[in-house]
Amino acid sequence: MALPTTRAYVSDADADDYFVHTFRGNEWIPLTVTEKTLALQEATRALETLCYKGEKCSDTQPLKWPRKLDEAGCCAAADCTALPSQMVEATCELALSLHKNPTAIFGGGISGAGAQGAIKSNKLGDLQQDFYDVKDGQASSSRYGPESPKVLQAFPWLSDLLGCWADIGGRGARVISRCC
Repeated sequence: MALPTTRAYVSDADADDYFVHTFRGNEWIPLTVTEKTLALQEATRALETLCYKGEKCSDTQPLKWPRKLDEAGCCAAADCTALPSQMVEATCELALSLHKNPTAIFGGGISGAGAQGAIKSNKLGDLQQDFYDVKDGQASSSRYGPESPKVLQAFPWLSDLLGCWADIGGRGARVISRCC
């Protein structure tokens, strides 16, 4: 796998390779090169809003990855030669999700839904979204509250993939770390 470019953590070819080994390959492979590139760039842009453990490999690199990180708990050591497989998976899955719903993070949303709070669940087949209620201006009962990064509010499953690599707080918490 190639190292990140200036705009995306994962190349089109590497995303194709990832998806060809999943049940969602039939959704990703038919996309045009432009659609794939844009989706991967948007996913990277959203993932760049998170704070990550470790240090950037270079002060001049444009993105937060690749990073240097010592082995810790369930996390294998990260070095400057490749992205962890979880980052590749998160980028690819988020890219496909954003291609399907480009307004999931910023703007738009489901017509008539109004401000219902953070997304409680997504469903791919027969597209369905359920939202947590927000009452009296309080944070929702979502895993991530309104002060958490929007990408985690919209796609809380990212924490399952990135929890080892990112400084991600839980239920209603903010991401707690300085971002670098």
